[in-house]
Amino acid sequence: MNSSSTKPRLIHESLHSISQLIRFLAIGVVSQVLFMMGYNFSALTFEPLGYSPSTIYAAFYTLYIPVGHLLQCLFVIGWPEKYLPSLMSNAPIGLSAMAIGTALTGFLSRVGFDSAAEDWIRSSIFGTERRGHMEKDGEFYSSLVVMTATGVWCYVMSLYVNAVPAPVAKATAEKDPAKEL
Repeated sequence: MNSSSTKPRLIHESLHSISQLIRFLAIGVVSQVLFMMGYNFSALTFEPLGYSPSTIYAAFYTLYIPVGHLLQCLFVIGWPEKYLPSLMSNAPIGLSAMAIGTALTGFLSRVGFDSAAEDWIRSSIFGTERRGHMEKDGEFYSSLVVMTATGVWCYVMSLYVNAVPAPVAKATAEKDPAKEL
């Protein structure tokens, strides 16, 4: 944060005319696309070498945290005076989001969320018959839920971690009448 200004230092001054929430959502979408492209490339590269998809995901996600933080600094929260401490304070947000996403994905898969969502959409919106649960349903609806949950988590935690500390007002200590004598 620039001490001479109350506005965060973004990559371009015109971004201040866009709400921080909108910037966060837009960079979230861009970041998600970059992440998925990078992860898919990594999976195509390293799975044939014998690495498991979960290992590739964890390694790539860990390496991607600085990229996501960089995008957030440039477009959403502003460039910090000290980048490395800022990155280190934001890294747990990404790691906890990864844990939440993994747990939520496992839960939604176990309860058959995608099949239930698709059946509901078929019967309620399109008026067609429910098709029943298939052996291998996709993960599209679960992915949307996970992306929304982790996005809200990251947004709230980022606001908290990156909040500009309020100026500390000098405490007006209560005067001790005994000391005034």
